Amino acid sequence: MTRMKKHPLFLLVQFVVIVHVSVVSAETLTDVISLQEENFEHIKFSQIKPNRHLFLNQQLQINVNESASFLMQAFDHARSVKHVSFEWRSDGYPNTINALDEEQKLGDDAVFKLGLLLKTGESISNPFIPKWMKHVDALLNFPSEEMIYLIADAKHAIGDQWINPYNERVTMISIESIENKQDWKLAHYEFDAPVDVVAIWLMADGDNTRSRFTTYIKNIKIE
Repeated sequence: MTRMKKHPLFLLVQFVVIVHVSVVSAETLTDVISLQEENFEHIKFSQIKPNRHLFLNQQLQINVNESASFLMQAFDHARSVKHVSFEWRSDGYPNTINALDEEQKLGDDAVFKLGLLLKTGESISNPFIPKWMKHVDALLNFPSEEMIYLIADAKHAIGDQWINPYNERVTMISIESIENKQDWKLAHYEFDAPVDVVAIWLMADGDNTRSRFTTYIKNIKIE
């Protein structure tokens, strides 16, 4: 049987289609978090003054006045994440003294920490958890009993990890920030292996160290 030769134009079209599909696939691997108020739930702690948040032009402003609270976005599907980045700048900083202080409850504040809630097995049932944790559980679409905080401008060396002083199932990681343009810094972190993320938290806090500052965030990307 004689094989039909493919016309060079047909091969060129095939090549263009393949390249186009490859580019689209690569783009879909990166999710840019839309910084709009309606995309987040403001979670507040009892007996702690909450932060004030302002969304403007895909930027988030967090006003910390000896306060603490966070914004949460739950995902409708678990996202495999290997790399995280965001841009930030700040007017002022927490009064955390050093790395040892950062590991204690009285020093557990940060100019910004991006929380990744990880997909786990069944949730641990506990009727005595505080009201804010019940609020979080109600928002989640998947069970999550573990969390990672990526800390910008931590006192720990870049890449250091430590256990959160309030919850042993929360891992804190000090991540690198490099100077960007117009006083912004680019923070980023890459995991050794992808983690399954079901929600994110955006948080700055100064309640433990009696700190006052304002943090600005933009271009949060997970991929």
